[in-house]
Amino acid sequence: MPIRAQCTICSDFFDHSRDVAAIHCGHTFHHECLVRWFQTAPTKTCPQCRKQVSTRHIITRLYFDIGLEDSGLGDPESLQNELDQMKAHFSSKERDWREKQKVMDDLMETVELQRKDVDSLQKDIHAKEKLCSALRMTYLESQHNDAQAAREEARRLRVKMKTFESLDVLLQGQRAEVESMITDMGVGQAAVEQLSIYCISLKKEYDNLKGSLKASNDMCEKLKREVLTSNNKVHKAVLEVTKTREDMKSLQTDLGNAEKEIWSLKKKVEFLQKTLSTPTRTNEALSRLVFESPAPLDVKQPHLRPPSGNDDIDLNLTYDVTTP
Repeated sequence: MPIRAQCTICSDFFDHSRDVAAIHCGHTFHHECLVRWFQTAPTKTCPQCRKQVSTRHIITRLYFDIGLEDSGLGDPESLQNELDQMKAHFSSKERDWREKQKVMDDLMETVELQRKDVDSLQKDIHAKEKLCSALRMTYLESQHNDAQAAREEARRLRVKMKTFESLDVLLQGQRAEVESMITDMGVGQAAVEQLSIYCISLKKEYDNLKGSLKASNDMCEKLKREVLTSNNKVHKAVLEVTKTREDMKSLQTDLGNAEKEIWSLKKKVEFLQKTLSTPTRTNEALSRLVFESPAPLDVKQPHLRPPSGNDDIDLNLTYDVTTP
């Protein structure tokens, strides 16, 4: 049964479960609360009246004897105080509970959101795993199909290679080799099929050779036409060169004649100069007649007319003049 006395350090009531101690000023506290107070306080004073005390003045244990007649009775004021303390303690606990409940609700919401995220991630992982499995199966199937196609292609190429070798023997081998190959084939259905394949291959080879021969003949005809055209062009070029040479020869002849004419004219000019430089009576009379005679009064101005037919005069035109 609790004692209606209170420790001012921890604000709890005294009871028989914890030791009660006292100091010489008369105030009582829980023994452990008082020891903790002296260990943590800067000065050793009474927690209630602040009187200087010492640890050797502590009365470590106090005993309270409570009669049975007073067990059912209590002080109304202390009971009211206890009730108020219990209500305050309950309110504090309820407030703590509400705060913790709110925190727990927030945590539950967070956990729920995280659970939803985890579920969505798991769904995505499952979807990705299914996609990976499908892709892996598709890849394996494609690899299997490619390998099977490669094996089939290799087998077909081996058969084709063997056929080509046999055809090469047929085309380039001697008669004995061909007869030996046909004899080795036997007379069964497979041999007949092989011979038919050889015949078809030979026919295709013949057709190909025939087409190649036709293409070669066409190419030869085309080359012949090109050679003929080239020969015609060369012949024309040779004729033009011959004509050009003849023109050059005629021009050289004309140039020689022109040089001879120039030389003859130079001789005539020299002769005339010598003749004019020699004074004679006839020349003096002519010069006096020319220089001393007055000019005629009614000299007419010259009238220049264009040539007949309005043809332009070619100043570069040359004439063949026979000189003595």
